[in-house]
Amino acid sequence: MPFSCRIELNPLRLNSRYVRNLCIVGLQWGDEGKGKIVDYYADGFEAVVRYNGGSNAGHTIVINGRTFVFHLLPSGLLKKKKLLIGPGVALDPLTLREELDMVAKEGGEADLMVDERCTLVTTLEKEMDSFIEGLRGANAIGTTKRGIGPSYAMRALRLTPRAGDLVNGSFDMSSAIAFYGSFLKTIPDLTEWKDRSREVLAGKMGDVGGKVMELNEAGHSVMFEGAQGTLLDLIFGTYPYVTGAHTIASYVPAGLGIPNSALGDVMGVAKAYTTRVGGGPFPTEMTDETGEKIRKVGKEYGATTGRPRRVGWLDLVGLKYAVRLNGVSELALTKLDILTKVKEMKVCVGYSIDGSETGDFSRALPRLADARPVYQDMRSFFGLELRENQLPQVAEQLLEFLEDELKVKVTLVSTGEERSATMQRHA
Repeated sequence: MPFSCRIELNPLRLNSRYVRNLCIVGLQWGDEGKGKIVDYYADGFEAVVRYNGGSNAGHTIVINGRTFVFHLLPSGLLKKKKLLIGPGVALDPLTLREELDMVAKEGGEADLMVDERCTLVTTLEKEMDSFIEGLRGANAIGTTKRGIGPSYAMRALRLTPRAGDLVNGSFDMSSAIAFYGSFLKTIPDLTEWKDRSREVLAGKMGDVGGKVMELNEAGHSVMFEGAQGTLLDLIFGTYPYVTGAHTIASYVPAGLGIPNSALGDVMGVAKAYTTRVGGGPFPTEMTDETGEKIRKVGKEYGATTGRPRRVGWLDLVGLKYAVRLNGVSELALTKLDILTKVKEMKVCVGYSIDGSETGDFSRALPRLADARPVYQDMRSFFGLELRENQLPQVAEQLLEFLEDELKVKVTLVSTGEERSATMQRHA
């Protein structure tokens, strides 16, 4: 069934044609299941575009018991869509090589374009990432050490070359090496890295923003795939426990080089509970048996690092903030099935800080580490079966409660890890 039949989007008019672009964005601290949602909807789009982040992302798709994890390649790969990696992405060519090799072993081929303005992640950025994390000591933020933050920092300092510079022969790391030499004891030789990276990127360079507009002008819709989650945004997240990039939907135009009008609609993705990787405040975190049960049943271990994720109840304070920041028009709720394995159900509807209650995440943000959750008990659906297109009444009541609180429709519900375990609502 084509995407346009499942959800009504605001059309973008170009050359008397209507196209419907869509942005998929995470509303929590990442790991919401964006990859599955992108894969589910990809049939209705000509291309899927990564606009932010880097190989610290881990988008997982499960098909017939087989698990595919993508760190850089957009999740439209398995639907054989055009894949675009925009200039807002921090690009690790060797990670890209690994993913392309994986595709080749499966007998496939990626129709891929990489923007020539992508900032590169070299061995130096990874070394610097580990060095900086070590300096933080007890205040370590839990970075993946994939070099993403240093890569963005080096771009801001104008010290590092871009992907196009590597391919066209103007690659010059002398300034970056001099900078890193002030901090690192040893500087790795980049000769092999440079040769292998150039080989990966040759023939794949282009203007991704221009390609998006070209597709739109030809009447084709495009999907924008976000990495990480809203609460990890460099500016609007729980700083300093955030990622090195902007994660909100409004970064799509800036991260790709397209007009604001081409953003289209925004679908937010959230889990039916909350998880977080690494350090930082987490008001609804559970450290009891229930939290451990959800972690085990939900397989809450990082797709990129393998680290166990911290687990907590669904936080509507943070979700309302994320819905507002992103201009969310529809919501996809994932891992609802995991809640059938626990005997209690809670939803955070506010925070208590020094005896004063608030439902405003922005107001609470400076004191989030001191926030205590104000819970509303919900009816549990422990032991119930979530059948396709036939949710138990108690589960529907939860979804209706979320719609009332968030003022957006829960359009899609994931009831299992398989691609097929996905239910459309409000069709």
